[in-house]
Amino acid sequence: MAVVAGAGLLALGTGAALLLGSHRAPPPLALSTPAAGASQSNLVGTWKVAAGSQAGYRVKERFINQPATTEAVARTNQVSGSLVVASSGGGLLATHIHITADLASLVSQDRYATYQAYQRDFFVRSIYLETSKFPTADFTADSVHVTPDAGGPVSMTVNGKLKVHGVTNAVVAQLQAQASGDQVEVAGSLQVDMRDFGIAPPDISFTTAESQVLIEYHLLLTRA
Repeated sequence: MAVVAGAGLLALGTGAALLLGSHRAPPPLALSTPAAGASQSNLVGTWKVAAGSQAGYRVKERFINQPATTEAVARTNQVSGSLVVASSGGGLLATHIHITADLASLVSQDRYATYQAYQRDFFVRSIYLETSKFPTADFTADSVHVTPDAGGPVSMTVNGKLKVHGVTNAVVAQLQAQASGDQVEVAGSLQVDMRDFGIAPPDISFTTAESQVLIEYHLLLTRA
């Protein structure tokens, strides 16, 4: 009897490990291979978000019958916005920063062997984000000083405001930026608690999410 029970526990443990091991979440959004920096004069002007940009979220969740948490990752390429760069005190000053992401087009990027993660998208968009009423997320910032580095990417901290689900809160974005050819590339993230935006952590029949959300973005900017 003990042998049978032990075999059963072993089978359950093996099955859980296989299911957990089958989860695949993409790595965080990041800059492409570092490029040589551009001169300051070449960066002055108005820049707009171009095709190929992405934004999305990463949150820990517990799928039913999973032995541990995994990461839910959803992204959209429906991103728009712009900013203005001017010379300032030996460096650059980026102003009028406004980036918008279409939440209604978020699509899950992680996969399970026995679950298609996209099944959560309907519930997240319609019930929790309520994208029929609040279709976008908007990040705005008044200004940020930039010191270009000819040797590669520049790291920055940007204080701004994020509006999601009809609620606006102050946020701090960590990012890296680099000039690449005729584009400026920006990648980074910011951490929020969805409850601060009036969004309850998703609790669906097959998965339960935590409240902390990492918002990720990879923006390609071209001259407006």
